[in-house]
Amino acid sequence: MQVRYAVVEVEKLRPHEEVRAGLVAKLVDEIRRDGFVRKPVLVESRHFVILDGHHRYEALIRLECRRIPVYVVDYEDDGIGVTTWPEATVKTVTKAEVIERGLRGTPFPPKTTRHVLSFTLADVRVPIDELR
Repeated sequence: MQVRYAVVEVEKLRPHEEVRAGLVAKLVDEIRRDGFVRKPVLVESRHFVILDGHHRYEALIRLECRRIPVYVVDYEDDGIGVTTWPEATVKTVTKAEVIERGLRGTPFPPKTTRHVLSFTLADVRVPIDELR
């Protein structure tokens, strides 16, 4: 699996899932306190639909960041699977639906999709001031 690290403009990213306000607020406080971002957002390479990290994405927007660290992956790779969280109202979802929701701007409810990776993504330490 090829994973590429990049820092991209916020406008390039396309969420496919809504967020929980409480979790976003918690992340805003954490990132502000730490002064840096630890985990890049995971995005697919063709359309930059967010696969994992919707709450981090939203927190960084609220912190007035113009750029966001991402890991870019080929979503067609068998090393990436998609399922749903046990509490999700939607019980099955496909990769095609994830992309479609991101492109159309009709997100799933929060914490619907769960992406399962056969590889590990390293944490980073990107100062928030570099993202503004």
